[in-house]
Amino acid sequence: MNHHADGPELSAYLDGALAPEPRARVELHMSSCGECRAELDSLRHMKLALSSAPRRTMPADLVFALERRFVSGARPWYAPLVKPMVWAPAGALAVAAIAVSLWLRSAATLEEIPLEPLLAAHARYSAEALVPEGNLVASNYSDQVSALSDAPDSDLQ
Repeated sequence: MNHHADGPELSAYLDGALAPEPRARVELHMSSCGECRAELDSLRHMKLALSSAPRRTMPADLVFALERRFVSGARPWYAPLVKPMVWAPAGALAVAAIAVSLWLRSAATLEEIPLEPLLAAHARYSAEALVPEGNLVASNYSDQVSALSDAPDSDLQ
C-alpha cells in the first residue's frame, strides 16, 4: 500500500467494519507504517475514553420538546402553504387567469368596432367597380378584358 490509511478507514478497521480485501490491505500497510500504527493507537485510546465517559440523562422537557417537534409531526396550520409545490400550481393558475382575462378584454374591443361605416364604404366601392369607364361599353366589356389578358406583358404596362 503506497498511501497512508485515512481516518474513516482506520475507524472502520478498528470497529471491524471493513470488508476482507480492504482489511488485508490496511493490515499490510500497518505492518510497515509506524505513523498509521500510532494514529490507530490514538484512535483506539480516544474510543476507549469516550466509551468510559459517564452518561447523563437528557432532561425530560428537552425530550418532550424534541418529540413534539420531530416525532409527533405537529406543525402550524400555515406549514403546507410554505412549500413551493403549493405555490407553483397557484402561480400557474394565476398567470392563466390573467391571460384569459386579457384575451377576453381584447376580444371585447374587437366587437366594438363600428361596422356601419365599413359596410357603407364597401357597398360604395362595390358599386363603383361595376360602372365601366368611358371607353368601355357594357356590350363589349368582356371582350376588351379578355383581349387585355391575352396581350403580352409589355402592352399591359
